[in-house]
Amino acid sequence: MAFSFSNILKPKKEKTPKEVLPKIEFKGGTIYAEDVTNNVYLDFEELGGFPFIKTIIIGDLSTKIKRTGCTLTFIFENDSLTLNSDNTDIESNKIKNTASYYTEIDFELNEEEAKKIKNEKVKEIQYNFKGKVHTYKKV
Repeated sequence: MAFSFSNILKPKKEKTPKEVLPKIEFKGGTIYAEDVTNNVYLDFEELGGFPFIKTIIIGDLSTKIKRTGCTLTFIFENDSLTLNSDNTDIESNKIKNTASYYTEIDFELNEEEAKKIKNEKVKEIQYNFKGKVHTYKKV
C-alpha cells in the first residue's frame, strides 16, 4: 500500500441538505413546513406581553439581507396574511461540515393575527427575500 499526500490533502466531500435534513433532530422549535431541501420550524412566542413568531429555516437556503428584512405570508383557503420581519438584517449561518444553513427570523404580529394563524387552516407559507419568493408546504 503506497502512501499518498493527495489523499490527505483532498478536501472531504460535504453532505448535501437532502442527506443532512433527515438526520437533524432540532429541538429548538416545532417543524411547521418543508420543501425538498429545507425544513421550517415555527413557534409562537411572547416577549413583554407582545406576541411574535420565531422561525428557523434549516437547509440549502442561504441569504444575507441588510436594511430591508423580509416578509412571511401565510396562505389560507380563501385568504392570506403577510407579516414583516422584526429585524431588517438577516443572515444565514453555515452548519459545520455540511452544505446546509441555519437562518433564524422573527416576525411581529398582533393578537388578532396570531389567532387567525392558529385557528384557520394554513395551506403553505412564503418567505419573500429581496423579491425572491420561497414557498413551503405545511406539514
